[in-house]
Amino acid sequence: MTFIRYFIDYKRWLIGIMILATGPSNIWAGQQVLIVANTNDGAYAQVIKGFKAQLSTGAKYTEVYKPTSASIAQEINQNKPDLIFALGADVSELVQQKSTTIPIISTLVQKEQTFKAANSTGVSLNYSFATQIQWLKKFLPEQHKVAVLYNSAENTGAIHALKKVAEQEGLGLMAIPVESPRQLPDALDQLANNVDVLLAIPDEIALSSATVKEVMLATFRNHVPLIGLSDNWVKSGALYALSWDYDDLGRQCAAQAQKLFSGQAIKYISPETPRKVAYSINAKIAADMNIVISDSLLQKAKTTFN
Repeated sequence: MTFIRYFIDYKRWLIGIMILATGPSNIWAGQQVLIVANTNDGAYAQVIKGFKAQLSTGAKYTEVYKPTSASIAQEINQNKPDLIFALGADVSELVQQKSTTIPIISTLVQKEQTFKAANSTGVSLNYSFATQIQWLKKFLPEQHKVAVLYNSAENTGAIHALKKVAEQEGLGLMAIPVESPRQLPDALDQLANNVDVLLAIPDEIALSSATVKEVMLATFRNHVPLIGLSDNWVKSGALYALSWDYDDLGRQCAAQAQKLFSGQAIKYISPETPRKVAYSINAKIAADMNIVISDSLLQKAKTTFN
């Protein structure tokens, strides 16, 4: 028994040495990865660069930009990819229509629906509510009454979750329903009623491209700082927004790919929120609203608009 145990231990040790010698990259070298995006510029290029740098395995890449249903089908049939890396919500939806079996990792998406398919996972652009509230308290430690605009069909569940987090952090949440664009003016009138800050969440009715200008004007008028959804919102007049380190988004997706290539089934790889927080600040809005932002926050901002 002693000899057998010794032999088994020696065999395990030898396998470990072989893995260290060859490196994990060789375990999944040669895997076919299909990258699909509408463009390879800007944020998309940064995500792809980070993905490839982190994976760094000798994987073979095929890249399709401005895809069509036909072009994706052709690439899948010709190259038979082991993984599809999809950037953007519309691209992810298109890819999912073409394959229900090939693992798909998506990013640069906000809708959680993107990850509902059985063969899909990835990294959302949405930060958890806990992260959003923690950063709200860093930027606005004296503000305790938070308003949110939402439509119930899309965001009732999100409001319940946000309210729970806010209460745990000692904040009051005023959830203001906006079931149609016609209800928006009355909803915005409520910003004058003991509201310290307006927190934006993705909502196709309350905060669409057609309504955002009206919302921003109302926050200026009522002297209520707006926490936006992107750098562009901050540039247009939001006080700040949580942003993204696009290179790290790509690396985070690559870490999921490494799990897949190591044999883990995609159903066990849960969708994730961004692990690295970045943010942008509108210093002019802060000054106009007499809001003091700490030097530490200003120095670490990804972008500051003046």
